[in-house]
Amino acid sequence: MKIVIDIGNTSITAGLFERKKLVKRIHFKLKNEFDTFLDSLDSYDIKISIISSVVPQKTNEYIKIIKEKYNLESFLINYKCCPLDLDVTEPESIGADRLCNITAASIDYDCPVIVVDFGTSTTFDVINSEKQFIGGVIAPGVETSAQYLVDKAALLNSVPLKFPENAIGKVTKTNIQSGIMYGAVDQVEGMIQRIILETNEKYQILLTGGFSILISEKLKMNHIVDIDLTLRGMLHLYEHQH
Repeated sequence: MKIVIDIGNTSITAGLFERKKLVKRIHFKLKNEFDTFLDSLDSYDIKISIISSVVPQKTNEYIKIIKEKYNLESFLINYKCCPLDLDVTEPESIGADRLCNITAASIDYDCPVIVVDFGTSTTFDVINSEKQFIGGVIAPGVETSAQYLVDKAALLNSVPLKFPENAIGKVTKTNIQSGIMYGAVDQVEGMIQRIILETNEKYQILLTGGFSILISEKLKMNHIVDIDLTLRGMLHLYEHQH
């Protein structure tokens, strides 16, 4: 069995795979939650750890945890293990999470495809009909945008990140919710339209990441929500090298 660990800027997702089946999954921010998750795996025979990280200072910490718990080395995701043609200027700068997303998208779905990942940032990754990764977009994430707004505006307070009934808010709370949530929907639809016009391709749209299910409800364009895309990409990248 294989344990996969996706280390993001604000949270971490981990999963346990038996061959290609995801049998357990956890999303957490505190390390003690991961310790509890590992304790729940004591009955499983884990052979390898696969780590995707965009936070270098946390990478070694989790490598050490896995080494101490299972006496295993960890396989680290990087651009050299990606099976796609990375048609970009600086492939070494592509985030590990994005490498996982584009790998899973190219293997599990028909191309061309755009992957929209709602995390600390909202990323758009574009794979053309030749299965080449041709680049993408990085924008502030839903929660990041909301927090920045509240931090910079003295009279604004945090609000639940959900869709208000109407786009036109009647109180400050619904004004903020509308701007953040409907703004995120318009960002996705507008950016995808720009990509389509720029490339003249008809894409399959995949959504993943924390806000994908919520944003999905308001999108008018056809799309698929695949919450485990990144974890499967980690497995694909490992198997490509072995």
